[in-house]
Amino acid sequence: MKKLIQNIKMAGLMAMALIAWPTTITAQSAKYDAKTVNAVTERFVAYAKINSQGTDTSDMDAFPLNPGQREMARKVEADLQAILRGTSATVTRSESEYVYVKIPANAKGIPSVMFMAHLDVTPEAPGGNITPVVHRGYDGGDLHLPSGLVLSPTTPQGRHLAQCVGKTVITSDGSTVLGADDKTGCTVLVTLIERITRNRKMRHGDLYFVFSQNEDIGRAADRFEAKYVGGGSPDVVIDIDGDAPTHFSVANFTAVGRTYRFVGKEAHPGDAYARKYGDVLTAAAYFIGQIAPQKHPSASRGEQGYIHCYTMTPVVTTDGESSTEVRVRMRYFDKLEGDTLRTMLNDAEASVKTAYPNVRVEATPEVLQYENVAYSMPSSLTQLIVKSAKECSLTLKPRSERGGTTSAMMAAKGLRGGPCLYSGQQAEHSVYEWTCVEDMLQMTDVAEAIVRNIAREGGSFYIK
Repeated sequence: MKKLIQNIKMAGLMAMALIAWPTTITAQSAKYDAKTVNAVTERFVAYAKINSQGTDTSDMDAFPLNPGQREMARKVEADLQAILRGTSATVTRSESEYVYVKIPANAKGIPSVMFMAHLDVTPEAPGGNITPVVHRGYDGGDLHLPSGLVLSPTTPQGRHLAQCVGKTVITSDGSTVLGADDKTGCTVLVTLIERITRNRKMRHGDLYFVFSQNEDIGRAADRFEAKYVGGGSPDVVIDIDGDAPTHFSVANFTAVGRTYRFVGKEAHPGDAYARKYGDVLTAAAYFIGQIAPQKHPSASRGEQGYIHCYTMTPVVTTDGESSTEVRVRMRYFDKLEGDTLRTMLNDAEASVKTAYPNVRVEATPEVLQYENVAYSMPSSLTQLIVKSAKECSLTLKPRSERGGTTSAMMAAKGLRGGPCLYSGQQAEHSVYEWTCVEDMLQMTDVAEAIVRNIAREGGSFYIK
């Protein structure tokens, strides 16, 4: 009776999945043989076992690299060298532990493409001894992990599990992150490279692959070297680092950071007037209070921008002066809104100078952290991705992303921006993190179809 109930339960879950996600389930169920699934499972597990967790620092000019990040770069480099041996492709691991691949064009008049993923793992969740757990033939129920954690399809972290019945699901043991962000993207790209080089009849332009470091601390573009991708920005740039099986990003926030320092003379409050006391704490609070509540992140949704004064830090008193720093992040999709937000900050600064004349305000230049990829990506790329996904029995819809990606960080450095596609990662930046092997395989199919379709369109593919 117990087995019968389990069978009924599985059938019901599969039926719901088929109704909600018909293209995903029917395509994946029959398409991938055990040998293919096992090969990708082994590849991902080997990557996930490496603790390539990054380290964030307050110094944005620093580029910390942990031993695990170096190990991950060496592992990917070795895998690629084995795959590409005997071909004209090149593999380069830079001093900053980025891994670059170039597969030269085998036909003329085809736009170049650069795919990206990142080798590092977030420091925002427990790392350490990462132990991947493979759940083959997932039955649709709760997954009880060795740590005691339960990953359920009825929770936000596990809601996509309903579309993974009968497939291969991989989690950690529940005590650490899995590293699916972005070891899934790395797995997809290594598998794509393997496919392309094995199929010598497949036409393509120059193909570049970049496996970057420190994406999860916002510095993936900091040590990027354009000389490994033809000396400049390729015609098409695509990031494989998304968490949405049905969508891909075609726009994102422009992200700007700025620091305001409020400096004033120390004095006893009783002598404040006579000694021109510069009350930096009150002045800093006044500055923050000048920002309209309607422009706070909690009031922002969709493509609405915001100003966020997110830290206020006292600085050690020197030479009879004290200071307080306020760090500000500004986010917007539209350039005109960005100008409006800048005006608000300038007005707030001017108000402080009027209200507290004894306080000196020092504002650092803006730091562009990531740029909206919509400003520089080919406008025809969106429909080409939709078409490529449809050929793989998958419906993908474009959307705006309230965040940033590797491509957005590259765009902030003056390079071409591009969309971010699903990599297979789920519940990222948490101990619930997981992936589905068949999802990674299907996104490899989509990436391959994109390369094929760009080759078909050739010179007619519009690049602005």
